[in-house]
Amino acid sequence: MHPIRHSLLPLIALFLAWARAFGEDAVTGLSPDQRPTLIVVAPPSELMLAHHAHPLNPNAAERLALKLGLLLAAPIIRDYARESRDPLPQPWKSAQPDRGFGSELKAALDRSETNWPWRALRFVSSTEAADAVVGELKGEDVAVATIGTELTELTSYVQFSAEVTVTIIRSAGSAREMRTLVMIRHLSERLPATPDRAEKYAAAFRPGGSLDQMVNAAALDLSRMLAVTIARAATPPAAGQAPNRRFGDLTHKPRCAECRPGDPVLHEEPGRVWIAPFNLQGTILSLPLG
Repeated sequence: MHPIRHSLLPLIALFLAWARAFGEDAVTGLSPDQRPTLIVVAPPSELMLAHHAHPLNPNAAERLALKLGLLLAAPIIRDYARESRDPLPQPWKSAQPDRGFGSELKAALDRSETNWPWRALRFVSSTEAADAVVGELKGEDVAVATIGTELTELTSYVQFSAEVTVTIIRSAGSAREMRTLVMIRHLSERLPATPDRAEKYAAAFRPGGSLDQMVNAAALDLSRMLAVTIARAATPPAAGQAPNRRFGDLTHKPRCAECRPGDPVLHEEPGRVWIAPFNLQGTILSLPLG
């Protein structure tokens, strides 16, 4: 069996489960002319190493300076406050600058694989091109997915993340146009690695290694999340429909600073869970359990 087709079997079951939860069959309820057109804006052509600023507050910086001395503390304080996006270190690079994410996502979204909740799929190279396609579809329903990826530098780890901004447009370009914004974010497991010792950790970044496996898994996971997000938008849950599970019910919980015990669990599978945090309205997080 084709690996992508095999991996889509859980999605089909999940999609049907959503339909039952909504009280109607979403697959048959969405006729081809009613489903939206999905426009996918191509992800970045190169995976970048990102460092996000987490500045120390003045009291913490002062304590660090008193403990280590200003000469040693100053570089640490600057590093916490640094915001940067740089190419991967040379030992971490491969022949595919994006680690194959774009091609894997395109393959996973191929509508010939299953009955996706969109009637047509268009890939474009920029947001401007997406706007042009939306202009061609006046009066129709459209979903625009804009994708970003990065390898985030943490203290002694790096973590691959992919974020999709989904704009669902009802009756595009007409007087009845309505827009809904949904954020989807996939976080992979953390990899022990630091760019200042890139050669030491090079094995995980070789073609077919740990990073490539995480990138491939992220592409498939995002395709499934897109399908569920668009299906839910097309067939919203009945009023008062409560999720079966909450974040607080999980025996093994992922790292999630934004998650609270009452947040709904949308989907569970070995090693991964989808959460919709109330603190991040309109956002779905796909988080690793580990």
